[in-house]
Amino acid sequence: MTNFWENKKIIAYIALTHHVRFISPVMEKLAGQGAKVHYIVGQAERSQEITAIHSGLDYSHIFDFVSDQDHDEIQRNYLKLRTAFSGNLKNNFLFGASPITVIDKTIYATAVEYVGFKNLLKDQTPDLCLALHELHRWGKMFAFWAKKYNVPVITFQEGLYFALDYGYIGHVQNSTLNLVWGERIKKKLADFEAPEEKIIPVGNTHLSHEIECQKKERKRDKKRAQYQCKNALAILLLFSGEVPAADQLLPVFKSIAQTSHARLFVKFHPVTPYTQIKDWILSLPDEYQTKFKVFHEDENTYDLMSLSDVCVIVQPSTTGLEALCFDKPLVHLDIKMKQKLPYSFSEFDVAIKMTPKEFANAIRENKDFKALTKKEKITHYLKEELSQTTTAVDTVVDICEKLIEANTKGHLLPIQDCALTDKDWSIIIPLSDSPKDTLMQLEAIALNSENSGTFEVILIQPEALSNEMIKILDTLKGDVIRLPLQKGSPLPEMMNKASSIASGKTLLFFDMNIMPLPEWLYHLEKGIKKHGTNRILGARIIDRRNSLVHAGIVLDTNHAPVSAYKHLSGQFPQAMKARSFQMLDHFICINKTFFHQLGGFCENAGQFAFMDICLRADTYEKIKDRCQYIPEACMVSLSEDKRTFDSDASIYFFGRWHGALWDNQSTLYSADKITKAELDAAQIAQSMATANLVD
Repeated sequence: MTNFWENKKIIAYIALTHHVRFISPVMEKLAGQGAKVHYIVGQAERSQEITAIHSGLDYSHIFDFVSDQDHDEIQRNYLKLRTAFSGNLKNNFLFGASPITVIDKTIYATAVEYVGFKNLLKDQTPDLCLALHELHRWGKMFAFWAKKYNVPVITFQEGLYFALDYGYIGHVQNSTLNLVWGERIKKKLADFEAPEEKIIPVGNTHLSHEIECQKKERKRDKKRAQYQCKNALAILLLFSGEVPAADQLLPVFKSIAQTSHARLFVKFHPVTPYTQIKDWILSLPDEYQTKFKVFHEDENTYDLMSLSDVCVIVQPSTTGLEALCFDKPLVHLDIKMKQKLPYSFSEFDVAIKMTPKEFANAIRENKDFKALTKKEKITHYLKEELSQTTTAVDTVVDICEKLIEANTKGHLLPIQDCALTDKDWSIIIPLSDSPKDTLMQLEAIALNSENSGTFEVILIQPEALSNEMIKILDTLKGDVIRLPLQKGSPLPEMMNKASSIASGKTLLFFDMNIMPLPEWLYHLEKGIKKHGTNRILGARIIDRRNSLVHAGIVLDTNHAPVSAYKHLSGQFPQAMKARSFQMLDHFICINKTFFHQLGGFCENAGQFAFMDICLRADTYEKIKDRCQYIPEACMVSLSEDKRTFDSDASIYFFGRWHGALWDNQSTLYSADKITKAELDAAQIAQSMATANLVD
């Protein structure tokens, strides 16, 4: 039996230490299974090589992939960047705002890196790329060129997301998938601007391994012995990037100085300058300056968490979540900070909120901080924040394997036709669990399909049917075939089975609860005559409020599929244009022979099945404009379009088509000569119309 990972090439981009801690456990697991792993660093004001050297990693600098032959291209890119920066500073500078200094050498370094990343991906041809995120220039360029060369690239959650929403734009643009820790973060990103289907909760790839190692190596006992606090109450004060004024903490230092049973350890964030730490200590009264131990980068945060009995924070940070995972009581000191962040551990009831004076009194009284915590609240909180706590790395490795398999998947085998073609149309419908909507759908098909040729209806029915649904189905007459959905069989597989027994020369695949309007078949037949039988035709779909559900599929700025002009009026002029699209959804009309040649729907595609076959058709025999949107063929979606995205389907779809999915929504708007202001006005008008505020 062959090892899947044998000789697979994996490249990871890293910058700072916290990049490594989330990525290296995955890389180590892949290397242990036979993969060839390598790290890349870039040029920065603080050398990223230091991280790789300190971590003992096999790495290359991105400049290593640039040669003298690249000079002209680098110079062109440098001049473009310089012009863009100077133009923005000149035209977009706000009165009263502080200007951002951009050093010329940084612009030039960016131009060099851009070419370096291109050469890296072109020359090394990796099977998979990993990066912490694509929010800075290196991650963005790395993910961009990986996408250009159709290499799947995974990004990871950086830390606990507690800042303002606008800071989270761009997490999932060029990357194939973004793997986050838990459901809350997925919802936070999706509610703001990120595509839900490209975000998968997997847990924290670092914490479970770290906690296990801490226990195995008995770090708590060793560190408590090292710092002579075996029998003391060890308090760990954790600062984030912003350090509070020392005088606010005087009650805490006073209590430490006056008690013999407590020891205080202060850990500053790595970004805090040494001079600031020194000044902060010197601002304290002399008698307190020697009463606590200070750490910067000279001690591991997790070792300090292990030795501690209680962890203290003054601002929300990832260390708060990590302390809870280490089963440490968490205290949130209520003090004044320059930056007020919209997140609080104490508001979640997982941290004990205290003023410095209250905390100082609790120290003197030798309070049991563990007894003050709310265990059930912490359990619920961690469940929301971390989808799993022990198998995150294995989950990520499994996703990596599925991504590579999808990315290298070839054409499907043709489907065997098992039926005579003696009808014009075969209408194939997966039934929902709504008897009312099903009845409306079937009645509309019967009423609106007359005088348009012979047809049959194939119903894919769920395993469990209500009595009301059974009564409806039992009353059906004519050419109706009921195909029970087999247990464990994906819906695309059942639709393929329906196609193999279909007797129509043209197959009409419906999404659930889609109801055709009059003359739909007439307009589809016209489309077939105009475009030929080796095309896929789609329809204009509106909802019950006459808002667009589908007018062709475009890709947004995150390279995720969305309907063109979604939520605008069902008769929006630009949506009434017949045209070709890269993809269609919710309904497709396709010649049976052509469908079988393509191999039908991919079983792994799930809710992306219609879009997937459109993309496969587009690459079949390299014929352009395979997918044609026919707006005159109009349908109504009887249920709200609120899809739940299956992670395996997302892994398949974005892994398979990563290199083909580029923003074309803006191109559509440009071609239709419509501005953002006009789109906003149309959306407001439709919102008012659907709210019955205007006629």
